Amino acid sequence: MSQPKNWPSGLPYLSAPAHSKLLSPAQRQAIAQKPPDVPDITAQATVLPSPLVKITPITDAGHPAQGQCGLFATRHLKPGTFVVPYLGTVHSGEALEAQMEKSDYDLWLDREAEVAVDADKGGNEARFINDYRGVGERPNAEFREVWCQRWRQKCMAVWVLPEGKNGRGKGGIGKGEEILLPRLIIETKEFDE
Repeated sequence: MSQPKNWPSGLPYLSAPAHSKLLSPAQRQAIAQKPPDVPDITAQATVLPSPLVKITPITDAGHPAQGQCGLFATRHLKPGTFVVPYLGTVHSGEALEAQMEKSDYDLWLDREAEVAVDADKGGNEARFINDYRGVGERPNAEFREVWCQRWRQKCMAVWVLPEGKNGRGKGGIGKGEEILLPRLIIETKEFDE
C-alpha cells in the first residue's frame, strides 16, 4: 500500500477504517446504516493517498506545531468541498474509558451509539490537521459525518467551510494553505453523563 510523502515511519497508514474487536453488534449496526441526512461520498472521492492534500513539516518558529507536521492543500479547494475522510480505529466509548488515556486524535462518529474514531495509533492524512488557534484567524475546515460508499459505513470527514452569511469559508482554501480545524476531541468524562 502506498503512503503519502512525509508519513511517519512506524505509524500504520490506513486506507480504510480499522474496527476495534470490542465494538458491540449494535454499534457495528449503527455505523453500517446510512442516515438519510448525511452526504453520500463516492468511492472515487475517497481514494487514498488523497491528491488534494499533502503532509508538510512545520518549520515556522511561531507555529504552535513547530517540529511536527500539518496538512496543506495541493490545489485551491472551493467552499463546501469534501477534502478527505478521517480514518483511524473505530471503537466504543467504553473502550476509551477503560484505557483512561486521552488521545488528541479521537472524535465522535456516533455519539448516541457511543462509537468514536481515533487516529492516534494509525490513520490517514487527516490526522495531521492542526487546530487553527495560534495559526489562523479562524478555521477554514470542519468535521462532518458522511456516508462513505467505499466502506459502506458512516465516517467522519473533513470539509472546506461553506460560504456563510458572515463570510465564513469565503474563498475556500488556497493552494499551499494549511488546513485548520477547531479541535473537537472527546473528553472521557462525557461518557459518564
